[in-house]
Amino acid sequence: MPDAPLKIMVSSTVYGSESDLDQIHAILKGYGYDVVMSKNGTVYVPIGVSNEEACLQAVEDCDLFLGIIFPRYGSGITHKEFSKAIELDKPRWFISHHYIEYTRQLMKQFMFDAAGNRNDFEIQRTSVMDSIKVIDMYNEAIQNHLDSDKRRSHWAHPFFKTPETYDFLKTQFSDMGRRIDELNKLNNNE
Repeated sequence: MPDAPLKIMVSSTVYGSESDLDQIHAILKGYGYDVVMSKNGTVYVPIGVSNEEACLQAVEDCDLFLGIIFPRYGSGITHKEFSKAIELDKPRWFISHHYIEYTRQLMKQFMFDAAGNRNDFEIQRTSVMDSIKVIDMYNEAIQNHLDSDKRRSHWAHPFFKTPETYDFLKTQFSDMGRRIDELNKLNNNE
């Protein structure tokens, strides 16, 4: 086991989900991870860089990536973090509020043309969901553009209330030694 714990970045929008994020932070911290989360002030911000640059650097610096998709899009930095984690092929997992998949199924008839290409469909901000871009984030996370046999690291576990994520978090992250072994094998191309 390395001297330092694995660094896991938790990427999500914050507004309206503060207590949920506090619980997830505490669970991961309890499993021994170094948790990087902007809401908790644990994203290192180098002098002279923008918030976005600091967050994207945090994605590069993390060992593992956990993306949380709430029905709030926010400023778009979270979406860029997701894209960066996918681009870098970081070991990653996603949890997604049930509203996202439900809305995705309901709205895909409006969001895509006959060839399956994303069109310019948008929604007006509501108290349930502030932007259809959360569906775009979800589609990117699950690699919707790829055939199912080509998708990797695309699990998006659904939840309605945060306690529904606890078993998922335990299963994926309670055994840090196992994750370290997997990372070592991955890095050694075994």
